[in-house]
Amino acid sequence: MNWLDVIKSRHTTFAWDEDRIPEKELIEDVLKEVFEHIPSKNRQFPYQLRILRNDDPEIRKEIMGICHRNKGLSVEDDPGNPQILAPWLIGFNARYVADLERRYEKTSVRGKLDGLGKGKKRSVSEKSQRQTQTENIEIGIVSAYIMLAMANRGIQSGMCQNICNNYERASEIFEIDNDERALDFRFIMGVGYGKDNDTLYDYVDPRIDKIKSIPFRPTEVEKWYPSPEFSDIIKWI
Repeated sequence: MNWLDVIKSRHTTFAWDEDRIPEKELIEDVLKEVFEHIPSKNRQFPYQLRILRNDDPEIRKEIMGICHRNKGLSVEDDPGNPQILAPWLIGFNARYVADLERRYEKTSVRGKLDGLGKGKKRSVSEKSQRQTQTENIEIGIVSAYIMLAMANRGIQSGMCQNICNNYERASEIFEIDNDERALDFRFIMGVGYGKDNDTLYDYVDPRIDKIKSIPFRPTEVEKWYPSPEFSDIIKWI
């Protein structure tokens, strides 16, 4: 696709084509492509991606339960976050790279940060926030690259940060603590082949085994979440 076709084809996907599942090799090709071309400060990569084939019914149900959409609604009335019912899930977590700051900058205080691996908590301090800022920037960059690289192959995506409802259990499912450099779990991206984006499809909510409608048609996103004025965001100096 050309650039304009790619960005137009991407949309937050709630309805997945269960008859077409992207092959593992195709997902891997996308991630290798991104890895080889994405910018990263001093090539440190302050994040990790954890890929889960989302085909275990019990795990699907549990993740859906963690990612309850609206806390003010019961599970029966909650629209849910069906983007995480995608056939593949990518978990994004921070990665400890502070020590790499001292490869050339020998006096850098970043290399003295604590919070290294195995479930240890990052200290809340001015120093610890320095790496956090870089993580936030680069996780945003890599997620955008992945969404567009997937869209370029006709694969759709949908992100969900509601693992915040139970970070501890979500981290266990995605095996965050199995790597000594793994830090905070941030969010999940579902990827797969989406249905058309102009239909209000139904899906089966595995939390209660009940048919529900997806939260909204992707083509109607402006109705539900209207954008600010262009001039409020883009500022010429």
